[in-house]
Amino acid sequence: MSCEDLASSVGGKLNLVYFGNFEGDLFNAFMTAAKTHDNYLFFHAHGDCADAHGAKSHGLTIFRNFDKSPIHYNGELATAEINSWIDKSSIPILIEFSEEYIEPIFGKGNPAVILFTNERESEFNKVFARASESLNGQILFVISGTENGI
Repeated sequence: MSCEDLASSVGGKLNLVYFGNFEGDLFNAFMTAAKTHDNYLFFHAHGDCADAHGAKSHGLTIFRNFDKSPIHYNGELATAEINSWIDKSSIPILIEFSEEYIEPIFGKGNPAVILFTNERESEFNKVFARASESLNGQILFVISGTENGI
């Protein structure tokens, strides 16, 4: 994929881009991970495109439409590590509860704190949001209303 095509193709909730040549341990791990995550888009771009996105010329980057984006992979060259990174990166720091997040919250057995409230502008919501940032990756923070939704 060309650099120009990459900029126009990356969209959606979560997209994983491999920058570099079609070879090596990272590429093989990327391809294996791509086969196990059918709900995300996977792209390949030449290493020269990486610099424009703050990425390594031989690396993985996730573009997402929430929280901080893009985020770059710095872990081991192993599929299990990449899959774990994708799973963690696919969830916002503060989750608005919906059917979309039932699997990561309940299906994967992640520890979670759920705040049920309809008072979105109260001070305790701000404290909850700050806690979600400081404990990101350790526990999921979920907020849900009590009047609408599931």
